[in-house]
Amino acid sequence: MIIKKRKKNKSGKILSFKLFLIFSVVLVVFLSVGVGEEYYREYQIQKEISSLTNEIDYFEKNNYKLSQLMEYYQTKEYKELEARKRLNMQKEGESVVIISQYDTNSTESAVENENKIAEMANYIKWWNYFFATKK
Repeated sequence: MIIKKRKKNKSGKILSFKLFLIFSVVLVVFLSVGVGEEYYREYQIQKEISSLTNEIDYFEKNNYKLSQLMEYYQTKEYKELEARKRLNMQKEGESVVIISQYDTNSTESAVENENKIAEMANYIKWWNYFFATKK
């Protein structure tokens, strides 16, 4: 009987060792999956932080450019330039020079063309306005 007890003890030890090994492997697998999920989640968060940081940098640069533009729009030089362009204003002592699109040699022909246009019938003027080829 002593022999049988020894076999049961050895078989019990082997069986308990196998159960312990299987339990350990399952535990390691579950822990590895959990650690992998946390690593992936951390990676996603870092990726999102990086994209948000880039977006913040873009908006800060854009904000800086807009503030510089606002400062420029409030300067006296800009207001003077816009008054000259949009309102056809001029400084005291300045004289305005209008440069015609015609050459100096063809000013007489330009006057003749204006006279011909003034003598045309109104419906012909409209026809030429809409359908004539413009040069």
